[in-house]
Amino acid sequence: MKSKKVYNKFQINLILFASGDVLLTPILIMIAYIFDLHDYTSTTNIILIAILISLVDIVVGILYLLIKREQLKRKLKPTYNKEFSILLIMASFGVLGIGIMFTYLGGELYYVPHVITPLFIFTYLVLLVVGEKYFNVNLLRK
Repeated sequence: MKSKKVYNKFQINLILFASGDVLLTPILIMIAYIFDLHDYTSTTNIILIAILISLVDIVVGILYLLIKREQLKRKLKPTYNKEFSILLIMASFGVLGIGIMFTYLGGELYYVPHVITPLFIFTYLVLLVVGEKYFNVNLLRK
């Protein structure tokens, strides 16, 4: 039986940080859509503000990871179930946010399921591989 490599907390936080920053703009756009902010301002402003917040989060996150690097490198866990569930939630909200961003960028509302469904399947397959390799979580057994 092949033994699995156990990743430290710094590597797991780096994966969460990178995926969270990629999906932060669609998540913020989804939140703006829930609160109907497009009625008060233009969609261009909403997208620009979401991008600016994402850039600020990138800078703060990199500084945090650099400061806590040595401390996080010493922490190990056999499985990262809590962290993987955070990644799963971020990915699902990110896919929904991409669907809303599709409508903001001029796509027809009728075609949103055609965008979200293949993207959700692709995201689930990526999470299946990443969860098995890095987080030691198997989505097929649960």
